Amino acid sequence: MLGMEKEIHKYLTIEKETISELVIDRSRFIAHSFAVTSQEAIREKVIQIQSLYPDASHLCYAWRLGYNPSLEFSTDAGEPHGTAGRPILGSILRRNLTNLLVIVSRYFGGKKLGIRGLINAYQQAAEKVLENSGIIEMEPLAEFILTINPTCFQLMVGQLIYFCRDKKYLELDPNDSKIRFRVPLHKLREACAFLEIKKKEKCLLIWKRCDNQVEMNGKIT
Repeated sequence: MLGMEKEIHKYLTIEKETISELVIDRSRFIAHSFAVTSQEAIREKVIQIQSLYPDASHLCYAWRLGYNPSLEFSTDAGEPHGTAGRPILGSILRRNLTNLLVIVSRYFGGKKLGIRGLINAYQQAAEKVLENSGIIEMEPLAEFILTINPTCFQLMVGQLIYFCRDKKYLELDPNDSKIRFRVPLHKLREACAFLEIKKKEKCLLIWKRCDNQVEMNGKIT
């Protein structure tokens, strides 16, 4: 499975997270785009938008994660079947984008749009936010959540930076003794071996891959 992942050298995703708005027959459609790499991150973004628009009539969204193969999901969130989530996902697929989430919140304006009208509205909202988000080519990364022995936290940070040759691949949460750690796929096997060594040394308590490509929990598969 690791060998197959090496075949993926680049993928397309959004350049920046964006918000756009569209009004159609008095209904207001607010679209957000997010760069995401895990279903956990997707859940957090959905909760964030739900809290931002608690009185919205509908909160519909679609996401795509990974490559070779990818995971995809869409929801109509109470709109007629196939009129919201699927058009949003279609806009993502037409651009061959991945590792992103598009959420469209609707405020009903008092006039029904009909099946075709809803499909067109959600598609237009998704198209507009994706157009404003831009497209960028990215290198695939494997992503891990590391639970660190608190007494070794700074030591592990230094060793991970040395391993990656760049601290941009780390996100730190010292209060929770956790590190989000990313490596290019061509270094995946080397990274797994490194993490196993750190676990045996008891500097690292738990490591788990969290980018939906290959499920691993403390072992190479």
